[in-house]
Amino acid sequence: MKKVFSWIWENSLFLATLFLLAFIPLYPKLPLFDIVNTWVYIRVEDFVVLFVLFLWLALLFKKKVTLKTPLTLPIIIFWIVGGIATIHGVVLIFPTTANIFPNIAFLGYLRQIEYLSLFFIAYSGMKEKKFLPYVFGVICLTLFLVIIYGFGQRYLGFPAFLTMNEEFAKGTPIKLSSLSRVPSTFAGHYDLAAYLVLVIPILASVFFAVNKWISKILILGLVFLSFILLFMTVSRVSFFVLLISLGLVLLFQKKKFVIFVLPVALIVGLLIFRFSPALLDRFGNTIKKIDVVVDVTTGNPIGHARKVSSSYFQDKTIRRRFFQSTDQLNLTMTEKEEAQVATPSALVPLNSLQPEVVLVEPPNAPTGESLPQGTGYINLSLSPVTKRVGEFFYEKPSGNDSSQSAFMFQGDFLIKRASAYDLSFTTRFQGEWPRAVDAFKRNILVGSGYSSVGLAVDNNYLRLLGETGILGLISFLSIFIGAAIYIIKVFPKIESPFARSFVVGFSAGVVGLMLNALLIDVFDASKIAYVLWILMGVLMATLHIYADKNINLFQEFKKIVTSSLAVTLLLAALAITFYYPMVNNFFVGDDFTWLRWVADCPKLTGETCQSLSKTVFGYFTSADGFFWRPGTKIFFLSMYSFFWLNQTVYHAVSIALHLIVAVLFFWLAGKIFKDSLLAFLASLLFLISTGYSEEIFWISSVGHLFNAVFIILALLLFIKWEETKRKIFLISSIVSIALSLLFYELGVVAPLLIIMYRFVIEGASLNLKKNIKLYLILFLPVFLYLILRFISGSHWQGGDYSYNLLKLPFNLIGNVWGYLMLTIFGLPSLPFYELVRNLLRVNIALSALGIVVGLLLSLLSFRIFNIKSLLRKIEDRDKRIIYFGLLFFLISLLPFLGFGNIASRYSYLASLGLIFLFVFFLKKLYLYLLYSGKEIAILAIGLIVTTFSLFHIVQIQQIYSDWNGAGKKSQNFFISLDSLYSQQWAGKSSKYYFLNVPLKNGGAWIFPWGLRDAVWFAFQNKNLEVEITSNLNYALEQAAKSPSNRVLIFQEDGTLKEIIPPPATY
Repeated sequence: MKKVFSWIWENSLFLATLFLLAFIPLYPKLPLFDIVNTWVYIRVEDFVVLFVLFLWLALLFKKKVTLKTPLTLPIIIFWIVGGIATIHGVVLIFPTTANIFPNIAFLGYLRQIEYLSLFFIAYSGMKEKKFLPYVFGVICLTLFLVIIYGFGQRYLGFPAFLTMNEEFAKGTPIKLSSLSRVPSTFAGHYDLAAYLVLVIPILASVFFAVNKWISKILILGLVFLSFILLFMTVSRVSFFVLLISLGLVLLFQKKKFVIFVLPVALIVGLLIFRFSPALLDRFGNTIKKIDVVVDVTTGNPIGHARKVSSSYFQDKTIRRRFFQSTDQLNLTMTEKEEAQVATPSALVPLNSLQPEVVLVEPPNAPTGESLPQGTGYINLSLSPVTKRVGEFFYEKPSGNDSSQSAFMFQGDFLIKRASAYDLSFTTRFQGEWPRAVDAFKRNILVGSGYSSVGLAVDNNYLRLLGETGILGLISFLSIFIGAAIYIIKVFPKIESPFARSFVVGFSAGVVGLMLNALLIDVFDASKIAYVLWILMGVLMATLHIYADKNINLFQEFKKIVTSSLAVTLLLAALAITFYYPMVNNFFVGDDFTWLRWVADCPKLTGETCQSLSKTVFGYFTSADGFFWRPGTKIFFLSMYSFFWLNQTVYHAVSIALHLIVAVLFFWLAGKIFKDSLLAFLASLLFLISTGYSEEIFWISSVGHLFNAVFIILALLLFIKWEETKRKIFLISSIVSIALSLLFYELGVVAPLLIIMYRFVIEGASLNLKKNIKLYLILFLPVFLYLILRFISGSHWQGGDYSYNLLKLPFNLIGNVWGYLMLTIFGLPSLPFYELVRNLLRVNIALSALGIVVGLLLSLLSFRIFNIKSLLRKIEDRDKRIIYFGLLFFLISLLPFLGFGNIASRYSYLASLGLIFLFVFFLKKLYLYLLYSGKEIAILAIGLIVTTFSLFHIVQIQQIYSDWNGAGKKSQNFFISLDSLYSQQWAGKSSKYYFLNVPLKNGGAWIFPWGLRDAVWFAFQNKNLEVEITSNLNYALEQAAKSPSNRVLIFQEDGTLKEIIPPPATY
């Protein structure tokens, strides 16, 4: 008996770990003590954890356990950062911000310590390898009991103890309906789903390690029942991330097995959806088509519209009101109060109503599903108008004292058919996430402190940014990075198949949780956090037992920080920081033309659209007189099919493509400079340059971005082929050239850039005979492109896209100078360039004289500064870099140098060459300044980079303001256009005459083109014609010929003013 007690004492922490691993998921969240300023309570598990923590501290004091673990430093750093963030918030932010309280912040900070303290307890308890199967056994037993209780809630009426709102959190047992989502022993269905995401991959992985068939059957049965329970939670995100986690398990356990499992999994998934309609319905209702009543005056939504029979109001008192704002819908006057303000004339008799009327439902009223429909409308301005009404009806929500009364609001309203997110996404997009971003903006380094973002954010990473800033997020993620490093280093040394499988399963589960954290606060859900850090402690202790040497995590972190992955993540963070504000900018100009190409589908017979395959095939065979850009059309077709007119997604793609170009440029610069720091500096300067800003901010320019991605990728793949001689890279390079040509004509220069790289950087021969085969292969996509372009009848040249042989020398020199200024100085250089260009354009003799003088000055400078001698002193490697940057700049501009003007978007790819030269100049300047001391040289270069960066970042802010203003004017145009809707002429033949059409807002385009297509989106009337004119008398004269014609003049803010034409006289 003494040995037993001795063993229990020696392994008390391990036994405590097993107990907590079962107790925390199974015991309901019953409140013990109330906390002021919140409805979150102190509960039983808090005291249980505190008791075990005191036990661990006692053992630590006696030196029976140690604080030293592989993750101790990152955990303590995270705690310190959280403490500093909370002190900063309590002292500087909380006093001036409503509804956040210091006591809640302090308890939130202690909660983070409580969660992570379980890691040390579990780590200290796992002393032997043989303990791991017991941990797995407790996981299985606990999961089984969770499943049994969940089934009991669905079929036997077992009570649920929820904490999803203030009333539920009081610990009242709740009997769930048959339509409710099952939470089992957890505080909510999302918590249960997250728990399943963590533990199911562990079981699935261990399944491959056990040998006994009875064990395999039991584990497989648990996994199957767990899936059924997951479907009962109806959690969309958890279902998807679990599939990803299980895919990772299969990839590590049975790589070849994945190929055979995928079709089986697909069939099983379809069957599960067939027998679990609730989950399928939730996916289907993520975005839903609804009718929305819109105020004509403001364009603001009022509520969801539903047509009802007038008999619906048979037993209700209807009161008439004139609509002023949506605030009127929130009035909750009692019957007595209504009677005091109501007059007989304000009462509407039932027999005066139309047979069918429009009833407006509160935007977040339940729809009969488990979640109400939200108010996150997707581009309501562009949603089609279905009807114009002069009144709508509204009844107070059920349960109100005056629910037997209804209101008839009179005014001017439109009914629009719109797409809307359900409430779960709407709450995130419109409430929780913006609130977290605001908290983050108060101090990007340490955020606003714990509890500053509310109880829920539904994105754990945004919560971390809002509460603890960038430092908090980095320190938190460093815990997982440290664990990943330890797993990678030790995993090959684990002999036990069971232990290896446990590591794989837990790692896959953590990946699932990290993906889950994008939409749920999983790391702050107590039951999930407790279990996660217990299992993390178990895992790290197991790995430590198998490790044969100490691992220097600091050195490993240092390698990660300087890796390509770290550079990519840093560039991504900077891209999001600089360009995130633009994602809500409205569509402008040519955007509507691209979108109409895919929205106004070609008809076969009647109203039947041709098949998707014929539509896509048509993009390749018919250009309709436009440029041959099938790739761009396919992009817009795909985006419109999945995201309709949600401009946020289109802008997000542009930002992502710009980031990809910056990352590819980093790799290319690394090849040229052979220096990661210079490569990073080059990619950073490119990322924030503003000369090409039109390419990023204008959705229509997305084809240019795809083109740049594939051109640089083609060059990198060719370099890889040169290094390895593996044909797959050459083939991939050719494919990339072909893909670049599908999006934009500039792809024709891709082979020239590759040949230039071979000649300049690698010193290869340009001999045509020796390289004829390679050249033909490189230019093959260009030949095919020219043939297809000719067959499709595309636009070749004319107007702005033409060359004048007489002016060609002047255009070449002028455009090179213009693009050089545009890259270095950004858009502010354009007015000066255009001033000089216009001055010289009207005086060819002066231009010629300027060229001659410029050449003479160049020759004179060449002689005075002895440039020839200086060139001899430059190392061969440096010469190659100079030539590469200069030629990259010129070759990328070849199709545009002969034009009579320059455009911001043309400089995108070419700017890479000048960035090369600029960074090379900084390197040489640094070497030159070293004679003054290394510190001075570094500071001087830092000053130049900072000044350049600040100059362009300030421009980004101004450019955003211009494009945002342009989008607002475009949106105001649609709101004004909607107000003209009339059922009498909406489908009839009519003609609109537009005057004073705005072209630009600052440097941003509004309607240089695309006005006709924008009008089509407003009414989708094929009989409506648009004419743009500057002659008001002509417009009035023509409009008078039909009562459905309109004369519309653009106002300064983008709204329209209608001029009524006089009656036609004959």
